[in-house]
Amino acid sequence: MQRIARHNPRRTAAVALAIALLAIAGLAQTATAADPRDPIQREDIALIEKQLQRIDWVIDRLAQRQRAQPNRRVILDIGRLRADLNDVRNGLRAYLSPPRMLPRQSTPLSGAYRAQRAGADR
Repeated sequence: MQRIARHNPRRTAAVALAIALLAIAGLAQTATAADPRDPIQREDIALIEKQLQRIDWVIDRLAQRQRAQPNRRVILDIGRLRADLNDVRNGLRAYLSPPRMLPRQSTPLSGAYRAQRAGADR
């Protein structure tokens, strides 16, 4: 006989946080590579981005459950969790596409190259 699993919000929150921590740990490993153009590293970072998207789905479910239970005293701070995940996501994107250096501001050329020597008569 199969046991029917009941949804446990604490367990779901713990799983979401564990996944987020694993994603961050994965970032720490990928940040040690020197070349952002490394194809294997790009694949790993793409995998982390997919996992972050899945974490977003879990957070959406948690938010729905929290809205369905408005009388709970202790809740997961979903806004803060989303902000942290967005920081991780933005960090990945910034790492993969670093800003290009702006062109140098050159001073205008004067074009006046004729000069007279001091004390010289012409």
